Amino acid sequence: MKKRRPAASLLELMVVMAIIVIVSAVSVPSFRAMYGPYKRDAGVDAVRSAWADARGRAMNENRPYRFAVEPRGSAFRVAPDEPGYWEGGDGPEDDPNGRGLVLEKSLPGGVRFTANGEGGGQPEDSDDNLLDEKAVANAEWTPVVVFLPDGTARNDAEVSFGRPGMARVTLRLRALTGAISQVKMEGSR
Repeated sequence: MKKRRPAASLLELMVVMAIIVIVSAVSVPSFRAMYGPYKRDAGVDAVRSAWADARGRAMNENRPYRFAVEPRGSAFRVAPDEPGYWEGGDGPEDDPNGRGLVLEKSLPGGVRFTANGEGGGQPEDSDDNLLDEKAVANAEWTPVVVFLPDGTARNDAEVSFGRPGMARVTLRLRALTGAISQVKMEGSR
């Protein structure tokens, strides 16, 4: 005679499923909070990279490049500092200097920045983890810094990045040297 193997009852399965649901509900917010610094740092790295690219392009193409931000503080744009690139569109097709780089990016969800002490707004929490290389619909761009062909900039610039409940990180650009420094503002939330 074969012995029957005891199986789990429906009640036991439901208790195990309930425990899994409760543990998941408690741990998911903790996991999301862990990604906050990575999102903020991704935004910092994107702007640092855009500044370096704009400065390099200005020197290589022998024309100024502008870095500008969206007033809400969620996106930025890099393009030649010529009216045709900033009056809507991607610039003139018949540019005598050749087609310039036009780069637009959105920051990761929940990350906002202020440029030279203006703009930004309060960041909201979001599940969006990636930078978006896409045009920002109907954006009005506020100039932050213009990189000149000699490797300098027209003015010093400062961009601070924030996320709810986290210390701010500030990038500073020195106009005369083009040097970029990063400062973490401890205690600022």
